[in-house]
Amino acid sequence: MRHVPVLLHTTLDILALSDGDTAIDATGGSGGHAQALAEAVGESGRLLVLDQDTGAITRLTQTLAPYPQTLIHQANFRTIAQVTQELEFPPAAGILFDLGVSSEQIEESGRGFSFLRDEPLRMTMGGEEHIFTAEDIVNDWEEDTLADIIYGYGQERAARRIAKAIVEARRGNNRITSSLVLAKIVEDAKGGRHGRIHPATKTFQALRIAVNDELGALREGLQGAWSVLAKGGHIAVITFHGLEARIVKEFLKEKKQEGTGTVLTPHAVRPTREEELANPRARSASLYALIKN
Repeated sequence: MRHVPVLLHTTLDILALSDGDTAIDATGGSGGHAQALAEAVGESGRLLVLDQDTGAITRLTQTLAPYPQTLIHQANFRTIAQVTQELEFPPAAGILFDLGVSSEQIEESGRGFSFLRDEPLRMTMGGEEHIFTAEDIVNDWEEDTLADIIYGYGQERAARRIAKAIVEARRGNNRITSSLVLAKIVEDAKGGRHGRIHPATKTFQALRIAVNDELGALREGLQGAWSVLAKGGHIAVITFHGLEARIVKEFLKEKKQEGTGTVLTPHAVRPTREEELANPRARSASLYALIKN
């Protein structure tokens, strides 16, 4: 499935970039948003595109080849301030975070993001510098800790039942090493499939967030982006679940109370019904934006 940029036109309107501007796409992915940003800043502008994943960098290099104003750099967006300093990249008029996991990341990574494939249970984004993998979590961590992660990061009500089922399945030498095996354990723990959403969706989300410290990275990335945003510049953030949205809203509130930022989205901007029908990924998307005073 091709990755379709979510809320593309709304994002471009909010960022309000002009020919000659400098911008940053903190989450390059498959390049849909980045391509539109490159066109917005024009040949006289500059665009820095970040992504931590090697596969994404390869795709971005191909997609953005026609845009010489674009600089592609492999890095987690939590290091955005450090990267821009090292590259001597000027303050940005617009910065975009699209926090969704791309279709290619799920379907082609081979690292266990998909609960529909028999893949090694890693769930690591980017390089190999991770402290632990999803396999480590499900096989080595205590039942209570597992339940807390699945509930806290996945907002999964059946977290305790799922954690118990995982611990029972791994007894003896039955190490859980496959994404498909884990998905079946979770599905059985929840009593099978009911509705269009796979029963393992929230559990897989929780493990991915834990492995990659996604919430910590988001907090650091937002503050870093703020430090490299020009006065009058705009930050736009597209979230896909409540934990991300909570962090973004706290960030917006903080900058508003400081008097350093003006919130452009008093309420989350949601996709139209037409976009949801055309792009199922858009259903859970929310857009938040802020301007630097």
